Amino acid sequence: MITTHRASELAQIAELTSHVSNFFKRRWNAFQERRKRTRLRAVLQGLADRDLKDIGISRGEIEYLSLNGTDWRSDPRGHL
Repeated sequence: MITTHRASELAQIAELTSHVSNFFKRRWNAFQERRKRTRLRAVLQGLADRDLKDIGISRGEIEYLSLNGTDWRSDPRGHL
């Protein structure tokens, strides 16, 4: 009886540990993604207008790209 109860407690602890671990992994990934987007914004803002034009980006699109990623050109309609 005690062994069964102990096994049940261990299973609950393992499940809780998994949930806590996943919580922190999600937060870490979100933090890393935010840093990546901040770096992208900084790099694009640092480019001259001519350089942005060469790569097909207007200065007004920088904020959108930094918030939504760089897959905006994959829209088959060509919309932002």
